[in-house]
Amino acid sequence: MINLNWQNVIDSNGITITLIGMLIVFSGLLLISTFIIILPHALAVFDRVVAGRQPQPVSAKVTSNDPTEQEIMAAISLVVHMELERCGGDFQRITMKRRAPTGTFWNSTGTTRSLSNRSPHA
Repeated sequence: MINLNWQNVIDSNGITITLIGMLIVFSGLLLISTFIIILPHALAVFDRVVAGRQPQPVSAKVTSNDPTEQEIMAAISLVVHMELERCGGDFQRITMKRRAPTGTFWNSTGTTRSLSNRSPHA
């Protein structure tokens, strides 16, 4: 049988280990808090340093307002993407079979199924 008393904790340096562990955790939390407090000030300094640099000159300006072929392809791709999202673009859905509301949710184990086609209903 195991003898449980405070003498075992004292003999094994349990209090010292506990205090060192608490000190390590407190130091880590203090470091994180300090970083969170200093971050806005450091970013403000960084913005001032970056704003002080001269902007790089643009080598060639495009004066034509006609869209390029790449811009047209990007616009078409965006429209196709938005239409697929609007129409339910996910081709794979995991649903539950509809049952009468008897019992709890835990009674529905093993009733999940996968729809690989684009069905409008679950």
